Amino acid sequence: MIAALVPVKALRHSKSRLRPVLSDDHRHALVLAMLEDVLRLLAGVPAVATTAVVSPDADVLAFARRFGAQAIREPPLSVSKGLNAALTFASDVLSGQGASSLLVLPVDVPLATTADIQAILDASHANPSIVLCPSRSGGTNALALRPPGTIPFRFGHRSSAAHQREARARGLPLTVLPLPSLAFDIDRPNDLAAILAEPNGTRSRELLASLPPHPLILSPSKDERTPAPGSTSSP
Repeated sequence: MIAALVPVKALRHSKSRLRPVLSDDHRHALVLAMLEDVLRLLAGVPAVATTAVVSPDADVLAFARRFGAQAIREPPLSVSKGLNAALTFASDVLSGQGASSLLVLPVDVPLATTADIQAILDASHANPSIVLCPSRSGGTNALALRPPGTIPFRFGHRSSAAHQREARARGLPLTVLPLPSLAFDIDRPNDLAAILAEPNGTRSRELLASLPPHPLILSPSKDERTPAPGSTSSP
């Protein structure tokens, strides 16, 4: 069984770098809109048998249930330890439910497509296998592990390199899969312009288009959408 897992921070802590351009209410609404987009995206991939959301936020979990996702409440002790502890906890829950493969996808990838998800799954058919999609900034915007727990989670600064080190230290098959639409995530105010520039019908774009324009939401710079480096594989 392939399980997808989407981690979401408490809304009050989410996307704090967007405070210069979005009120707290609008930031919270954007996070939920992006979550809706990701859950709809995963629901459109038949190979994904179940999707779960892990969060300490009751509102986020209630929202996830509305879209058919399993809600996993992050334990209080895990909250203090950060994202990787939350993912480890949720991964163990899904493994206990029979998941043989795990796809971790962040909430802030509004340009991701079903073709992206299918490409990741196609690349992770071997057992064991690790497939990683890097972000523009050297982070990890998708991580597929077969089986779950194959390597420890190392999300954070330069996590793409950290996850690759974990795989290579164990001699495990690793595929780095650059996908331009999945490499793009929402971190800074001018990232929002890239969503508005895409007529993709997402809830995120619909929400942003309904808000008053803000001068700090600039056109994306020339390298905002630059694809990640070429795909590589290692044993």
